[in-house]
Amino acid sequence: MIQQDEPLGRMLALTHKVIHARFDANLAEHGSSFATWIVLRYAIEGGFSQRQLADEMRIEAPTLVRRLDRMERDGLVERRRDPNDRRVVRIHVTRAGKQLHDKLLRVVIASNEELRALLSADEERVLQGLLRRVYDHYTTDEGIASAAEQR
Repeated sequence: MIQQDEPLGRMLALTHKVIHARFDANLAEHGSSFATWIVLRYAIEGGFSQRQLADEMRIEAPTLVRRLDRMERDGLVERRRDPNDRRVVRIHVTRAGKQLHDKLLRVVIASNEELRALLSADEERVLQGLLRRVYDHYTTDEGIASAAEQR
């Protein structure tokens, strides 16, 4: 239970933690995980280099490499050298990976509907706007500069 006087950042972190755990549990029922889903979600577009994929996912490259190692062993993705630049490794989702993506997409949609059912349409719109504003503040040059000025 979140205490009424919890700092806002802690409330966001705790809320993220329980939603993430619930989402991961839903995916686990289908033999997968949140980490696998996220890689498939981004990599399904195809052609990302490992570095681009890590940047897109907002994770560290070594974290992605470990996940890709497992997914490659499971036959979900392939790494291929870029024919124009052999230093670059591109990630491609296999047929098995695409099938898993499609299966997990249904779980993701159901999980999202469960979460959305807690809010009215107006509340959802307001929450999305507020979360976007907080996110942008901490991820854009303007927000980072503003935070530095406030110190």
